[in-house]
Amino acid sequence: MERKLAPLCFKKDGTFRIMQVADIQESPLVCGDSITFLDAALRREKPDLVIFTGDQLKGYSPFFHTPGGKLKAGTTLHKILAPFAEQHIPFVITFGNHDAQAGLTNRQQMYYYLQYPECVNPIEDVEDCGTSCLTIAGKDGKNAFALYILDSNSERFAPVKPHQIEWYRRTRERLAKENGGTYLPSLVFQHIPVPEFYEFLKEVPKGTPHAIPAFGSRKEHFYLLDQEKVYGGELGEAPCVPESNSGELDALTEAGDVLGLYVGHDHRNSFSGPLHGIDAGYAPCCGFNTYGPGADRAVRMFTLYESNPRKYETKLLSYHDIFGHKVSHPMRDLFLDKFPATPEQVLPILIKTAAVTGGLAYLLYRHDKKGN
Repeated sequence: MERKLAPLCFKKDGTFRIMQVADIQESPLVCGDSITFLDAALRREKPDLVIFTGDQLKGYSPFFHTPGGKLKAGTTLHKILAPFAEQHIPFVITFGNHDAQAGLTNRQQMYYYLQYPECVNPIEDVEDCGTSCLTIAGKDGKNAFALYILDSNSERFAPVKPHQIEWYRRTRERLAKENGGTYLPSLVFQHIPVPEFYEFLKEVPKGTPHAIPAFGSRKEHFYLLDQEKVYGGELGEAPCVPESNSGELDALTEAGDVLGLYVGHDHRNSFSGPLHGIDAGYAPCCGFNTYGPGADRAVRMFTLYESNPRKYETKLLSYHDIFGHKVSHPMRDLFLDKFPATPEQVLPILIKTAAVTGGLAYLLYRHDKKGN
């Protein structure tokens, strides 16, 4: 599927600004706070490109699984994209683990995105339409920077696949050949973090204040963010990483072209730091129809410099930065803030609820028995 796309270029002032949007996770009942925040962030930052790093849709929402669910998925996407279309801001998308749960395959969803002239996804492989590479040209018209957008797949604990890693290597070498043998500096964006993100953490004993419980193969282990290993940001939940390692980070660091790897997926995490010679970090969720860090929901901004393409700046822009702490529906946000981040956290909550309910029932039974 070939599309003629306008080239991305550094501006006259020598900068190029990117906004990473992670985990909007909207349902057919689109939350006004989500759209209001995104619209305001776009107007404030005026990015040259927006990168959606997956889970635009809250695919597990029951509203997608009623009659007309597929149509609702498309309608929801159009509502999400309205601010970007109204401001004519180019965007590129990849998918998360929840998008395809909405009743439309990722390939079907891509056709909705491609209806927008602002969508700049170059479709290299129809079956892997969320994986692509964009280049940014300098004043001389030659490629000066590369952006790799990887579909980290819909399986929650599966890594980026070997054929995707080989695609990155082939693309990297092709761009280097076109650039006189010099690798283009680049950033990589995807939904799910690599297993090495746990190197930012330090394991602590159970019961340590503020310790985060892990799950999967790390079940019964507890972690804190190692402040000596990060630039800043928060650890609000255990990183949900693949259970196996496909060697992605090794590939991304082997040639020296990649400057950073940025992900979403773990809604309450916002930290970043150096990892195996590159930067790595999170954008927290920005949608208000899912659990998250309250008014600290944010987008992540990047500024690239043509004069020094290996230097870039990044920052978070939160709802609080724009509007303050107050959200339109504080009770809903409070409920979602306490919502379990993973299915593994649901069972203990159900057990505690059953225990409390059972205890209350027993007390009522004893009270009634005494009364008789």
